[in-house]
Amino acid sequence: MIDPWFFAAFCLCLLAVGALVRVVRIPVIYDRLVAATVTITIAASAGLLVCIGSGNLLILDITIVIVLLAFAAVIASGAGAEEART
Repeated sequence: MIDPWFFAAFCLCLLAVGALVRVVRIPVIYDRLVAATVTITIAASAGLLVCIGSGNLLILDITIVIVLLAFAAVIASGAGAEEART
C-alpha cells in the first residue's frame, strides 16, 4: 500500500520539476527569481513530507540547510542582476 505522505511528496516533487522548467525557460530575471522561490518552497514542502513519512529528522535538517543555501543563492543572483543595478 502506498503511504499517503510519500505520495504527497511525490506530487510536490512533480510540481517542483514543473516550476524548475519555468525557471529555465523564462528570459526575464525577476520572473526567474519568483519561479525559483516557488520551486524552493515546493521542494522544501516535499522534504518535510518525506521527513514525516519516514520519521527521520535527519532529512528535515538536510532540507533546511539546502533551502537556506538555495534562498541565499536566489538573493545573490537577484542582487547581482543588471536590472537591479539601475
